Formats: sequence, C-alpha cells, structure tokens
Amino acid sequence: MNNNKDFFTKDEDEKILFARLSDKVGSAVKTCRPTFSYFLDPYTAHKAADFFRSRDIVTFAYGGYEDAERLIVGFFPEYCPVDKEEFPLKAIEVSYNGKFSRPLTHREYLGSVMGLGINREMVGDICLKEEGAVVFVCERVADYILTGLERVSRTAVKTKELKEYTLAPKTKKEKRLTIASLRVDRLLSAAFNISGSKSSEAVKSGKVFINWKEENSPSKLLKEGDIITLRGSGRVKIDSVEGVTKKDRIAINIIIY
Repeated sequence: MNNNKDFFTKDEDEKILFARLSDKVGSAVKTCRPTFSYFLDPYTAHKAADFFRSRDIVTFAYGGYEDAERLIVGFFPEYCPVDKEEFPLKAIEVSYNGKFSRPLTHREYLGSVMGLGINREMVGDICLKEEGAVVFVCERVADYILTGLERVSRTAVKTKELKEYTLAPKTKKEKRLTIASLRVDRLLSAAFNISGSKSSEAVKSGKVFINWKEENSPSKLLKEGDIITLRGSGRVKIDSVEGVTKKDRIAINIIIY
C-alpha cells in the first residue's frame, strides 16, 4: 500500500475518510473478501482508488453504470476477480405523470431522498429522464426508499427497482482550437463559445472541475490529458497539444462531451 503521507491534504474530513477506507482495505486483506466504500465524489473516489492500489489489493471504482460520476470504491484481494455485481448498490426508477407536474430537477430528487433521513454518502448519481429519474443508492437503504419515497417536491411518484440500467451514449465531438494560453478560462471560452468574463465567473463560482477536483482559479494552466467539467454545459478533454502556431497561439485538439 502507498504510505506516502504527503498524499493527504490538510483537510481533516479527508484524513478521517481515508483512515476509514484504510480499515476497509485491512479488512479485505484479513477476511479475503472484497470490501466497499460508500458513494464518493469523483475526485475523492479516483484518488482513493489510486492510493490504496497495491500488491495485495486491486481497487475498482463503480457507480452503477459506465461513466458514472459518484462512485463506490471496491477493494478486492489480489486473487479475487473484480465483479461489478458484488458492488452494494441498487438502481431505483422514480416516475411521475407528466400531465400533472412540471419537469422535476436533480436538486428536487436529491432533496426528497435525503428528506427521508438518508445521508448524502448513500446516494450516487441521479440520471434524469422523461417523467422521472433513475437514482443510484447504497443497497442498505434501497428498500427504505422504495417504500418511503412517495413524493418529490409536491409531485406524487412511484418507485421500482431496476435490475439493470444503461445510460444513453454521450454525444461527443472532436474540435481543433487555437488559444492564447492554456488557462482554464480561455479553454472554456473557446470550447463552449462563451465570453471570457462568463467562463472566468464560472470558475470562481465553483462550477468548474479539473480532473474531478473543483478549481476556483481562472488562470489555472492545463495540460494534455486533463478533463475539464463545466457544470451545466458539458465536459472537455484535452486530447493533444500540437504546439505553437505562426501567430504565437497554442494549437490543441479537444473532445467535447
């Protein structure tokens, strides 16, 4: 296991979390059975998966479907095959009659689930769909939600467990840009065709994530391979940095999701 103490930040909550995850790793090794975290934000999940990966432990992060953001990290003894079916999570479909309700928001679904007394760490992604949503939750609270969730906001809803769920493939397009610098605000402005002031404000207001970690500095420099998320608009990956043009601008290839 990685014992580099410099890996940890000064954030006390993160130190406590990683100490708990370390206990789960120890349990997996001792009992020869996989153990699992609760749902983690993508930055913490990927960080934990990298940190605890070792000669004795195989780590795998999964949120119920491919490209999920909130993830459960599984710790598998080296001789145990990674099996997504073992992850302690459930997919619950929440539906309503659109004739009698406006479209419900992600915030309203989350608020109503947590209003049942369920902690945020028990809830994964919430995927909106027409007249409903699919909510991923830890297995231990699934039955409680299935029987207890009767309304989202003021709208009557029905719930049922889904045996499987596949998110519709995300659309993506490749694009070549030339930008003055690799600052995050400059990239977002060019990628999403928004003004520099709007992209800068988005960064400052906590709507931008670089490699799943929130970034608040518009002048943050990016590099090849970075994944940048602009909440509410989409995600960009810097596929390659081609170099400097004759006009002294930086040519890059990006993928927009």
